[in-house]
Amino acid sequence: MSIKKLLGAKIRELRKQNNYSQEHFSELVDLNPRQIVRIENGESFPTAENLEKIANVFGIRVQELFINDCFSSEEEMKLAIINKLADMNREKLRALYLMAMNI
Repeated sequence: MSIKKLLGAKIRELRKQNNYSQEHFSELVDLNPRQIVRIENGESFPTAENLEKIANVFGIRVQELFINDCFSSEEEMKLAIINKLADMNREKLRALYLMAMNI
């Protein structure tokens, strides 16, 4: 399963655990409801800024969005993240780095 699909599934799971509709959740994170649908379906990857907003709404750290029972091992999760990072541009990588250093 791709990192986008795993992340989307995790966000959907957390949203449902908190009893948020997609509409209400989209208001909380200041995103278009269609964007929430695309993220949850694994069709779109949120920006670093939006990952931070999403994590804040759930009261968790950004890293926790990537903890998913669908990975068979920690190594598989690391590999999936590394593969996704390889596709990111310098600006997105810098934003993720800065966010990670503040945790």
